[in-house]
Amino acid sequence: MRHRLVVGALVAIAAAVGLALLVWPKRMAAPPPPPAGGPTLAAEPGPEHPLPTPAPVEVPLPALADSDTFVVDALGGVIGTRPAQDYIATPGVVRRLVVTVDSLVREKVPLLTRAVGALPGALVVTRDGERIFIGEDNYARYAPYVQVIAQLDVERLAALYQRLYPLLQQAYGDVGRPGAYFNDRVIAVIDDLLATPTVAGPIELEQPSVYFRYKDPALEARSAGQRLLLRMGPAHAGIIKDKLTALRALLARKPREGAAQ
Repeated sequence: MRHRLVVGALVAIAAAVGLALLVWPKRMAAPPPPPAGGPTLAAEPGPEHPLPTPAPVEVPLPALADSDTFVVDALGGVIGTRPAQDYIATPGVVRRLVVTVDSLVREKVPLLTRAVGALPGALVVTRDGERIFIGEDNYARYAPYVQVIAQLDVERLAALYQRLYPLLQQAYGDVGRPGAYFNDRVIAVIDDLLATPTVAGPIELEQPSVYFRYKDPALEARSAGQRLLLRMGPAHAGIIKDKLTALRALLARKPREGAAQ
């Protein structure tokens, strides 16, 4: 289990969710109707979760390649200047955010392109004979990151996301998702994270080689984002889920399947 795939993923989704909203492209005007008797072309599918067009701003967005300083400063206005400078990885902030968020529902988050720096220290475990468990003290390692997320103003984050969305969408296309909408991916990732189970009691691990992994195959088979939430402990995961639920309500067109109405 690669415990150094940090909560940056979650700061990233919090940031990228805020950031992705900033990049949403403007809607095109509807085309004129086809001539009478002419062929009818099927409309291209639009985004499942479209964002409103952001209001015009006096300061235009920089080019994606030159956006690091602008984005880190903008994030600093929402999560705090020190956390933004200490936790957000550069260069290529926007692409890192996009790749990290996109990877959360996959098996692994790429180490070299993660959006947040590595979590200090090593995974803390306890042993009972030959059995290995995630130690309670391990959860404290995530506290500084979770504190940043706990204090997020979700509405300000959503406004930033909408402001930066054009950069996020451009980066999403550049990393191999042409024609797909980043906000749809963000909603899918949030839904996956919200589906992370709450495990009662200590979580058992095994160590077949250098890295630990969950002993329960059902937990080990879960997405990178869900495994990260499990590593953080139920209290921290609950804080993250509350913020993601609030963000989803601002970003999604449709409610989550199975969620209480």
